[in-house]
Amino acid sequence: MSNGFLPFLVATLLCCSLPASAQMSEKDSLRLDSIEAALTANLRQVEVNASHIVHLRDKDIVYITKEMRKGSYDTGELLGKIPGMTYNKVTGELRYQGQTKIIILVDSLEYNETYVKNLHHARFDKIEVTPFPKGKYSGYDVLINLCRKENYEGWENSGTAHVTVYPNKNGDLKDKHFNEFNAYQSITYTRNKWNFFTDYEPLYEQEDQNNLSYTLYPLNKYSEQVIDNADGSRNTKSKGWHGNLRGSLDYQFDKHNSVSLAYQFYRQKVRQWKRNTVVQTELDDDGLPSAPADTVGSTAISTYTTPTHRLAGFYRGQTGAWNYTASLNYNHYTDRTGYDMEKTSGYQNIDNRNARMDHTFGKLEVNRRFLQDKIYYALGYDDLWKHYLQTRSETGEALSNYALKQSTVWTYGSYNVTDKASLSVLASITTNHTKGDQASDRYLSWVGKFTYFQKMKHEQWMSLYYSCDVANPDLQKVTSYGYFSDSLTWQSGNPLLRSSLSHWAIAKYHFLKCLTVELSDNYQPRTFTNITTLEYGLLQDGMTQSYYASIMPQNAKWNKAAASLSLDKQIKNLTLSAYVQYWHINGKYQDFKHDINGWQYSLYVDYYIEKWDFTPSLYYRNMSDYGAWAQGYSKSEIDVLYLQFIKNLCHGKIQIGGLYILPAHVTNGSNISVSETPATVAHYDNYNKNKQINHHIEIFFKYRLNGGKSVRQYNREMSEER
Repeated sequence: MSNGFLPFLVATLLCCSLPASAQMSEKDSLRLDSIEAALTANLRQVEVNASHIVHLRDKDIVYITKEMRKGSYDTGELLGKIPGMTYNKVTGELRYQGQTKIIILVDSLEYNETYVKNLHHARFDKIEVTPFPKGKYSGYDVLINLCRKENYEGWENSGTAHVTVYPNKNGDLKDKHFNEFNAYQSITYTRNKWNFFTDYEPLYEQEDQNNLSYTLYPLNKYSEQVIDNADGSRNTKSKGWHGNLRGSLDYQFDKHNSVSLAYQFYRQKVRQWKRNTVVQTELDDDGLPSAPADTVGSTAISTYTTPTHRLAGFYRGQTGAWNYTASLNYNHYTDRTGYDMEKTSGYQNIDNRNARMDHTFGKLEVNRRFLQDKIYYALGYDDLWKHYLQTRSETGEALSNYALKQSTVWTYGSYNVTDKASLSVLASITTNHTKGDQASDRYLSWVGKFTYFQKMKHEQWMSLYYSCDVANPDLQKVTSYGYFSDSLTWQSGNPLLRSSLSHWAIAKYHFLKCLTVELSDNYQPRTFTNITTLEYGLLQDGMTQSYYASIMPQNAKWNKAAASLSLDKQIKNLTLSAYVQYWHINGKYQDFKHDINGWQYSLYVDYYIEKWDFTPSLYYRNMSDYGAWAQGYSKSEIDVLYLQFIKNLCHGKIQIGGLYILPAHVTNGSNISVSETPATVAHYDNYNKNKQINHHIEIFFKYRLNGGKSVRQYNREMSEER
């Protein structure tokens, strides 16, 4: 499955157990309800203090005030009014005390984040904020639990439409003024204990871009250079359409017991055209041209169509002090890829394939608390299976047949050392069994996580976090099928590729109520990297013996060390957020090694003008991104300045907005990558989409129709690739 489109797929429906911070016995629940009732009564008596926040041992309860609702069109904007929280209205990103790994629940149930942010905040009366939560949400920076008003029932229909256009003949888009259209539409309805939810996200985009490159084949004494087309046209054009339809139905027996079904259908169709002008040069022993260069034309058309079905069932319950969840997910994925390339020199390459994947993922978990909530314990079992078959389109010939089976047993425990300090540990062991064409592998993998959280005076806190995680390779990487992608390049998968192993170590310190320092190191002794080697043999024409480049995924080493400082501050109607990060990256495989350093920084400011119900925003972001891997490195240097306005109309039922990206840049906008292998030395001057977006306009429109009543739309674990 193409990782480039995963952001559109991550609307995985279906809920899991209550978070540890929200799980408690009936006695504890009644005690907390009594405390909150008393606190609510006290708040009425001390309104002069304007205090709407209750600080408990492991979380804060924020009662939503009229002032918080002012100017907040939806729940996303309301969440930005929580002390310590900022909401970037340009990108839709939430940050809490400098942290971005946030999980959002509604009545302690998981929801799709986009869906929750688009809900009307009128259905909620309070918000529970739990920094560094325990249990199944261990590893998140903060847990946000939105609590519905009691007996709030009805329906809600909300949607948005977003268009991106270029006002003139943009340098990278030529005559295309229209670039992208995306929308979102959701309907929720509840009747008694039955809940229904559905939403739909369409996206259409088109691009013209220019990709230039120079590749040297030293032992072949040959080079290829892609240059600008003589007529000034861009050498790559693409169009893509994506559609994501989701729905869920659930029945809630009582506060702690429910059963649900969810379905998702995703479809994408992408078509790309390439028309390159290629200069081919024969070289002598000194690397100089030994004959006049040949200039040839190269045309290629590629298509990619992917329908995907996902179905999931879920049960959540509680018996006494024990909580338990069970879920089962099934994914059916198919894709059809086509590739047809021709050169005026006579070379031709056709590669059309079909693929199918069946994927199941099941999960069981039980958990409870001990010693007056000081100890939390959970035990679980996960089971994963997937089968992948790839065939030749024209003949039905099987190109690869791959299966993966994983069984995992895990346990988690946390201990409140004091009222201000907590310690948690997670450990798991997984049996991995892979089976491919004429190859199989069995091995064990381990995962471990450790978190220590300490509150201090004046709202200061610190945390220490360590985790060891594993990730499965994309199925395209483990196929044994290989092919010549051009006359001198062979590409194949690696059926014995093992899962990636990643170590994370993170230290954070929050001080002065608005500043957060973070130090982190991500070491991957096994990560997925394409390694190019030099081979000698028969080329695609079946007659020529020559050297060629062979590309195969391998488990290489990779490391990223980073330091960052963030500022998040609210001053009445003013929101201010800033961020700066420095990192060092290196990659290694056997004798190959590369490293690189880089910076990123951003500044976001918005101000709500209450008289006009109007919010102007400014967002400056240095988006420069550097990367390194065993056989190469990349540099993308670009900064972008966004100017946006948002206006609420019709008593908050309609919102209109516009965004303009200035054409001025501080950085040069380059986007290059360099690779050095035994077979090739290549330099790519890629198009930079972030540079392409300068001097463009975005217009969006949102509406809402509602009749009350909150709906429990579960966000289960309908797994993508694992």
